[in-house]
Amino acid sequence: MLTFTTAVSAQCTTIGQNPSTAFPVCGTQTFKQLNVPSCFRGVIPGPSCANVPGDGPHEDRNPFWYKFTCYTAGTLGFTITPISLIDDYDWQIFDVTGHNPDDVYTDISMLVGNNWSGEKGVTGTSATAQTLTVCGGPGQPLFSAMPTLKQGHDYLLLISNFSNSQVGYELTFAGGTANITDPTMAHVKGSGYNCGPITVGVKLNKKLKCNSLAADGSDFAFSPAGPKILGATGVNCNNGFDMDSVLLQLDQPLAPGSYTVISQKGTDGNTLLDACGNSLPTGEATSFIVVKTPPVDMGKVNPLPCGPNEIQIAFSSPFRCASVVKDGSDFILSGPSTVGINGATVNCGADGLAQLITLQLDKRIVIPGDYRVTLRQGTDGNTLESDCHVFSTPGGAATFHIDPQPAVLLGNTAPIGCNPSTIKIGLSVPVRCASIAADGSDFTITGTTNISIKGATGICNASNLADSIVLQLSDVIRQNGNYTIRLQSGGDGNTLESECWQPAAAGQQVSFRTADNVSAAFTYTVESLCKNTTVNLAHNGLNSVNSWTWSFDDGEVLREQNPVKKYFGFGQRTIRLIVSNGVCADTSSQSFEIKTSFAALFDVSPGPYCPLDIVAPVNKSYGDIISWKWEYGNGAVTTSATPQRMQYFPTRKEQDYHIRLIAENTLHCLDTADHVITAVSSCYIDVPTAFTPNNDGNNDYLYPLSAYKAVDLYFAVFNRSGQLLFETTDWKKRWDGTVKGQPADVGTYVWMLRYTEKESGKKVLRKGTTVLIR
Repeated sequence: MLTFTTAVSAQCTTIGQNPSTAFPVCGTQTFKQLNVPSCFRGVIPGPSCANVPGDGPHEDRNPFWYKFTCYTAGTLGFTITPISLIDDYDWQIFDVTGHNPDDVYTDISMLVGNNWSGEKGVTGTSATAQTLTVCGGPGQPLFSAMPTLKQGHDYLLLISNFSNSQVGYELTFAGGTANITDPTMAHVKGSGYNCGPITVGVKLNKKLKCNSLAADGSDFAFSPAGPKILGATGVNCNNGFDMDSVLLQLDQPLAPGSYTVISQKGTDGNTLLDACGNSLPTGEATSFIVVKTPPVDMGKVNPLPCGPNEIQIAFSSPFRCASVVKDGSDFILSGPSTVGINGATVNCGADGLAQLITLQLDKRIVIPGDYRVTLRQGTDGNTLESDCHVFSTPGGAATFHIDPQPAVLLGNTAPIGCNPSTIKIGLSVPVRCASIAADGSDFTITGTTNISIKGATGICNASNLADSIVLQLSDVIRQNGNYTIRLQSGGDGNTLESECWQPAAAGQQVSFRTADNVSAAFTYTVESLCKNTTVNLAHNGLNSVNSWTWSFDDGEVLREQNPVKKYFGFGQRTIRLIVSNGVCADTSSQSFEIKTSFAALFDVSPGPYCPLDIVAPVNKSYGDIISWKWEYGNGAVTTSATPQRMQYFPTRKEQDYHIRLIAENTLHCLDTADHVITAVSSCYIDVPTAFTPNNDGNNDYLYPLSAYKAVDLYFAVFNRSGQLLFETTDWKKRWDGTVKGQPADVGTYVWMLRYTEKESGKKVLRKGTTVLIR
């Protein structure tokens, strides 16, 4: 009887509690599981049991798994006896031939037989049972029919503890006709040497139990004696119970030659054992040959960027990471530039091997030419060590070439504006923004005025490269002069550096010229003759001004230095001047008023004037006037400074008269003033007794006639029923004989007129009737 004990686990991590780590079993032995760690992984697919009361999902609750192979076809008999007979154990068998063991959770076709009875006690298979599958729930039989196994097929047995008691069970295989006991005797199949981990692998012809291997490796010995075995591990024993290979750990690498490994009883009192306890015979021998392995050849330098500060060397075969000295002393660099190696790093794998070394340089390589990296003994006294513990021969070399890079040259300055406080300089190739000293100390400036550079900013792109630099000056340059900017090593210890780390040569110069400030201030004189005024404009043209733009408020533009502008008329005038010397510009403007010293002016009411009303113009002319001429529009003319009072008698209902004054001053300039008055033939207010709205142009409207002297007037028209048809407060707005856009009926209509006499203030109210005739 075999006994297994395990530790409690809640996540099914204990070996044997997953399909892939199942116990190997022997059909001739009883297996006793003392306790069952609590865990759960998933639902097990099974037959439909919908009509069975109490049945639920079938789960691998608190499971253990067992694996076996059928060597002779037949029926399988087994019994599961709980240590505590009040526990409910369930089981299911799967044919896993050609399957991943974890397929048991998804593939129902792998089902061979099961028993998920809800009853407690002993369970298993029986020749007298009626069915291969038993569903869950109380009242179900604890034994299922014996399944028939197929020769050469692999099987898994799941035992699930539904009771959650963690108390174990005994598993016994008996009563069936199938043979699940491996009849093959254990033998050594072969061996081989692993130079990297310094192990000898021993291959077995079948799987043997891991716990039968002596950890000190004493189950094997060399013949003749020589290599020392430090220990032994079974392949896959960290995740299972059986193994088909053993790794023997040696104390040192094996020299080239022939070696034989022989099986023997270990310090645990046995050789290796199979699942049924059968021993690997002692004296089983296997031989292997160790051949000489070559050292690691010097690798090749990977393509380098411009201005590299590290070198990557790729090797065709792996080397041991531990053999690389971190200070980089395994290598030496030679070439046109004096550059040293001050470190080495490796991209090390989990096996402690690498094929790539990165060498850190003490400075960047910027001088073009051919370079060589040579392998040598490092400060640890060795070169690189191969996977098989062979050291490389010093002297191996790898070469690389650094191409010439364009130099950084100062370009021209951007166009210099007026009063510059910054200067922008172009560059022949982009430079690294980080190489520009922010305080501007990479540059000096000399010239006409005492000026200095207080800052520098690169026009940087997303890659932090700049193709131009803006220098901040200590002050504004306000006058014309010549200046020179010179490149030097700045406070950051370098000049400018290109994208490829090429330093710009110190001493480079770029020159520029500044212009004087200009002023647009101007002078003018005014000469007046009657209504013609001449303005003489002048600008001094100082500081090389060569452009003038005179703008006038009448839209005219003149471009001479000293133009003459003529005005006709009087009033406020504005002149604007823009001047430039090609660099600096300025603008100024001046406003002035052109006044006249004499004018013909008079006031008169425009009317309307009724018959017998007096028209009395008032002379308001001013200046040195020597003559007046009054024209009254009715044929009358006078030449006195005081106009004549006049009456008008129009020949039409309303008639306009044009009154004009012509004055002459001592310079014999003439000026004219004009007014128009209106005179009417009648001012008697009345309302017609009849009107004919037939659009013949004669008596078509009803309204108060000649209401020139009425104020606060109101006129309204009603039908005979008193309904308001028309009203207005403007006597010139007339009723057209329609009501709501439709012609009114022929007949009599009532009107009402109310007003105040303008001159007397008398209020008047009149009513009457009018006949509408069509």
